[in-house]
Amino acid sequence: MENLQTEVLELEFNEFSKGMLTITEEEFARILLRYTIFSSDDQEQHLERLRHRILDSKGISFEEFKKFGLFLNSLEDFAIAMKMYSYANQPVSQDVFNRAVKACTGQSLDKALVNVVFQLFDNDGDGHLSHGEFISVMKNRLHRGFRSQKVHPTKWGSFKSCVTNEMRA
Repeated sequence: MENLQTEVLELEFNEFSKGMLTITEEEFARILLRYTIFSSDDQEQHLERLRHRILDSKGISFEEFKKFGLFLNSLEDFAIAMKMYSYANQPVSQDVFNRAVKACTGQSLDKALVNVVFQLFDNDGDGHLSHGEFISVMKNRLHRGFRSQKVHPTKWGSFKSCVTNEMRA
């Protein structure tokens, strides 16, 4: 299943890269917003915000794009970690976000890629993400039907899996 997923990610990446080794931050954002429930006006508003906030384009490689795609398959575990921060009234910064990603997937994401996610989904511009600003949007994206995920019948199973991954790291 992972090979199929990699092929789908590669097709999606190649559609935007047009043969180049990287895609722009805006192209990455368009891919993220593609399968969300946002209207085209809402999508354009998010992209406009990104254009104003990202001034130095570095581009995103396929490897980083693939890591992000695989991270989205661990979104349930990640959502639990994010909720813990919400319950503790702790803001989720880019560093906290990346630590939670590593705890759930065993891999860190590139700082520039995390910055794009924050600039795109940080609606209030406070430099932190809330559950509603990111998780709910990405859950909608996952319903396009191309994800494989370990099924945990309970929230405890999801939490346990996340902790186990952290212990291995």
